[in-house]
Amino acid sequence: MKITVHPYATVTYRKTRRPAATYSSDIQVVVERCQAGGGEENAIDLLRDILSDGVSEKTLARKMTREEANKYHTGAPMQVYQMLLRNDEAGRFHCKLCAVGANEGGWKKPRDALRHLKRDHLGLGHTCTLW
Repeated sequence: MKITVHPYATVTYRKTRRPAATYSSDIQVVVERCQAGGGEENAIDLLRDILSDGVSEKTLARKMTREEANKYHTGAPMQVYQMLLRNDEAGRFHCKLCAVGANEGGWKKPRDALRHLKRDHLGLGHTCTLW
């Protein structure tokens, strides 16, 4: 007897909440989680340099040093989390730590992707208990 699954049984609605990543202060755990998720290898290798002072929001949003800017971003200083983003033809930003096509819509501004990086990759999301 063949069991069929109703087509609507596997539908995921747009506003369905996904659980945030679990926080780990160990950079190696974060790297392994991103590798398992199918992220780009060059971006995953950058995590060790970006998070060298520990896994925190302050470390992720810090400004690049001159040496980092010259080494990774043609000398233009910016915040380090922007090294984990790529641009598409439409000028939208996409996360390099996610599998290709995982965040198809992308974000208009790089700072909009910061919440995604903190919540879905580093486990630094804030939970609202008032709602």
